[in-house]
Amino acid sequence: MGYLLEKILYINKKQSEETKILIAYRYLSLIVTSLFYIFSNTDHSFNKRSFIVACIFISSFILNYLYIKNRESKIQIKFLVLIETIGNSIILIPSGGINSPFVWYSLNTILITSIELERLYSWINLFVYLFASLAISDIFITTNTRSFMGLVWEESNLILSLVLITALARFLSKYILEIKKKSNKLENTNKQLLLANEKIKESMNYTMELYHAVELFSHQKDKENLVDHIINYTKKITKSSQVIFSIYGGSNDEVVIHTEGIDNIFLEKLKVKILDINNIEVVPQIPIEIKIENNTYLFSLINSHDKSYGVLGIDTTDIMKNDINDLYYQLKFLSELTSIVLERFELDEVNGRLLKAEEQNRIASEIHDGVLQRLFSISCGIFTLMKRKKKAPNEDITEELNQMRSSIDDTMKELRKTIYGLSWSKEGSDNFISDINNYIDEIKRLTTINIKFKVQGKSEVLSTLHKKAFYRVIREGISNGIRHGGAKNIDINLYIYRQQTLLEIIDDGTGFDIKEIRNKKDKGIGIENMYHLVNSLKGQIYFDSIKERGTIISIKVPNVHVIEREEVV
Repeated sequence: MGYLLEKILYINKKQSEETKILIAYRYLSLIVTSLFYIFSNTDHSFNKRSFIVACIFISSFILNYLYIKNRESKIQIKFLVLIETIGNSIILIPSGGINSPFVWYSLNTILITSIELERLYSWINLFVYLFASLAISDIFITTNTRSFMGLVWEESNLILSLVLITALARFLSKYILEIKKKSNKLENTNKQLLLANEKIKESMNYTMELYHAVELFSHQKDKENLVDHIINYTKKITKSSQVIFSIYGGSNDEVVIHTEGIDNIFLEKLKVKILDINNIEVVPQIPIEIKIENNTYLFSLINSHDKSYGVLGIDTTDIMKNDINDLYYQLKFLSELTSIVLERFELDEVNGRLLKAEEQNRIASEIHDGVLQRLFSISCGIFTLMKRKKKAPNEDITEELNQMRSSIDDTMKELRKTIYGLSWSKEGSDNFISDINNYIDEIKRLTTINIKFKVQGKSEVLSTLHKKAFYRVIREGISNGIRHGGAKNIDINLYIYRQQTLLEIIDDGTGFDIKEIRNKKDKGIGIENMYHLVNSLKGQIYFDSIKERGTIISIKVPNVHVIEREEVV
């Protein structure tokens, strides 16, 4: 019923509040004035009164429709107001003149002109209506000899009422307009705040992604894994569907491209374009755009001060032009980060060779100064014993052989000590445990979380790579337990054995659904980082978690370098 009424009265939700008020008042005033006219005017027959009311209702529906239809045109609104004003004046002829209840129906035009039109037109409309109404009453209704000015004076109360109502309507419309402007301004400000909030959230996510990218890249040891991480993080940060990571080979005309979903023919075209980039002089602030067939790619050079490693690019075919500059700065940052990591790989290789040579020299020097001297002494003793074996008693020979065996044992111990010499204990301190304790103390100072750290075994067994990985896993475990799990108590147990190392991180947080995490492609940055770190050590990681009952992270990593050193010895 309500829907049908809205359709009949031309009301819908898209209309402004002012229009709805005008429509509601029009029909309300029409009903009230019509009722007063039907039941108070006994001079006319009921049929005549009904006919007049029906005509006014029909004209009201038509005018209402025309006002809504032409609301955007001020000229047409003025024309409709003029027609209605004259019509309202004419309707006074059959309905009783200036004393007709329909005089108050004319307030509709006063409201419309006050809200929709300028101030001058409101007063002109009122003057036209009053003059026409009084003139009609004077000509057609009044039968005595009273003058027109006498009629004006007689109806001065009505005139004053309409003037005051018009002034009040103008006053209210002015404030309605100001309120509407402020409301629109507030609405626009709210939209801007919502957009700003979304941008802040996006910036925070972007910053977190960059932080984890820097953290992951800086600890990366495997070049193949590095390429995968660069492609994955570039996709995440730039939100691009396709990422191209190209490394230049040994010669100037060789290029290796890492990407997905590109056929071989297109790949060859891409190689030619990428080689062209290497041969041209590029301005750093200007994005490099390449068009191949119907696709557009944005590239950034991966350069150090003295070497060009390759290019990093993304597909920008479906990206708006306004977003290209932002994407380029993101791409430029990632390419600079990649160049730093690749340069570090080269420096690590050089440092590794230097350390290896230095360690070989150290071992050779220590073997020469200690082990060889002992072996030479043992050799001399054996030679002397061989000369005396026929003359010397068996007891003396046995005693000398025992002494030689003892010397050989000491020599083996010294040799083993020399081979194991490259360790943290050589420098007299191990910062691994103290760094973890310092981090835990810092977290405990900033929060009310109770964190216990227990170590069993000697950390000298662990390599530098193992220590860095375990330190980062412990940090990720604590961070996830506090941020996502809301844990109040966290226990960290590190068991270091000669063949393997075990790590347990236990919290009493909210936990999570393991199946849900396994089925998700994006497991979360923290969990993904832990997987990468443990896999880089050829270890295994297990999550045991139940919602509202906490989480247990168990990690098992082999101490490969210890096994290899023992095999060598």
